[in-house]
Amino acid sequence: MWIERNYYQKIIEAVKTRPALLLTGIRQSGKSSLLQRLFPEAEYVTLDKVLLAEEAKTNPSKFLSRFEKQVIIDEIQYAPSLFREIKIRIDEDRNVKGKWILTGSQQFNLMQGITESLAGRIRIINLFPLSAAELNRAGFELNPENYLWKGGFPEVWAENLVAAGFFEDYIQTYLERDLKQMLNVNNLMDFRRFVIHLALRTGQLVNYAEIAKDTGVSGNTIKSWINLLQTSGLIYLLPPFYQNLGKRLIKAPKIYFCDTGLICALLNIHSLQALENSPHLGNIWENFVFTELLKSGFTCGKDLFFYRDQNGVEIDFVAEKDGNTFLLEAKHSEIPKAGKLNFKKVAPLFPPTVQLLVACPANENTLITLKDFSLYNPLLYSAFKSI
Repeated sequence: MWIERNYYQKIIEAVKTRPALLLTGIRQSGKSSLLQRLFPEAEYVTLDKVLLAEEAKTNPSKFLSRFEKQVIIDEIQYAPSLFREIKIRIDEDRNVKGKWILTGSQQFNLMQGITESLAGRIRIINLFPLSAAELNRAGFELNPENYLWKGGFPEVWAENLVAAGFFEDYIQTYLERDLKQMLNVNNLMDFRRFVIHLALRTGQLVNYAEIAKDTGVSGNTIKSWINLLQTSGLIYLLPPFYQNLGKRLIKAPKIYFCDTGLICALLNIHSLQALENSPHLGNIWENFVFTELLKSGFTCGKDLFFYRDQNGVEIDFVAEKDGNTFLLEAKHSEIPKAGKLNFKKVAPLFPPTVQLLVACPANENTLITLKDFSLYNPLLYSAFKSI
């Protein structure tokens, strides 16, 4: 089963107007399938194949010479030397649009290579796992239990896979093989324990010292591991909101994962009943609300933050869009009580036009405006325009 994505127009526009396109995203987010469906006439080659990757690294000119027409080069992070050669070919004729269609995981070396070689010549689009809006459009009936537990990876829904099996394979092949090699991890148990501890801290402030103590690994190692998970797109660090931009850089961020299904797998939540009974259900719901904001076009540290003062008064998300400011709380309660929200304490610090929202599992597919705030269910209603 093919599930339509919200990215079609954005990708087609990029290919029509730019010489090259890079579609980034975590593994299994559907990059290759999406591009091959959009451009069925394009040649396709994947650098997951060791021999092809070796040729691309050692002889990039010869490798690229075989492609006369539009080509999709998958997993280009395995041959970053291609960037400079692609730049040369683009500069030979800047009128040729959309010939070079690339995919790659979000890694620092990949982005650095693009910045150095293809700046001004390439459009970069990040592909997230499936949003609730995409699944609703495909006809799936979503509720907090089945979406939070299964997550948004396309293959789980399109092939009706058992989520627990999919994520165990994902953890073993990607977290414990690919990332282990990148980090040169000696003790696999330490690394898995570290990732589980991060899942336990979903929606909480990052405390490197505590994580190091709990996992038995040095603080510098923890920082290195978190940095890699972040640049790989598996986790996100959400900075606090301050009018002083410098404070956003030095204050502790909150941590979220790219997908709630992955969190459930890491926390050994392998059934709907286990999720309903889990003490982490509220945090997993908050993570879901966060990823839906990302899929609506928000960017951590650019127009998406959290608020927390010295007394511990917190608002889950501060979002800025089109000149408007939103204070957003994520509550896994169908009818949140105003007395348990911090809007009255925080809203006066923002412009009078600030909008107060609660994302909760209400059984309504529209925005409900109450006296003190409005509420919506992200599973059924998109409060912000999707990508």
